[in-house]
Amino acid sequence: MSPQLVLTIIGAINILMGIAIYAGAETIVTGGAFSGYLINDASTKVGTYMHEAVASFMIAFGCVAILSRDMEDTSAKKLLFAIGVAYIINLASVLLHIMNPEVHPPIPAVIITLGLTALAFYTSKAS
Repeated sequence: MSPQLVLTIIGAINILMGIAIYAGAETIVTGGAFSGYLINDASTKVGTYMHEAVASFMIAFGCVAILSRDMEDTSAKKLLFAIGVAYIINLASVLLHIMNPEVHPPIPAVIITLGLTALAFYTSKAS
């Protein structure tokens, strides 16, 4: 798979996930992302703002990937390797949250991120 196609896929998925998180930020907070006893008006507001900030970053990250599609293969592969490293850092944080009984990361999003991580690393090393 070409690095440019992988950048397009990663960019599009990040933008779509970011939009979904931004649109559903409050529902994510009140709908099971956190243990029920942590939910009150103040925590809902803080959690919603935090999810909106994360969503904005995901959209920006996706835009960087999409706007970098015209790079030559060597540069695109370096960017994909960097994206893979960024995803590993993100997944390490998710693992810590999975071990915390008060937080419930969405498993489908974790699986998508794992897939994008593998795709980024595989494409960055493919000849």
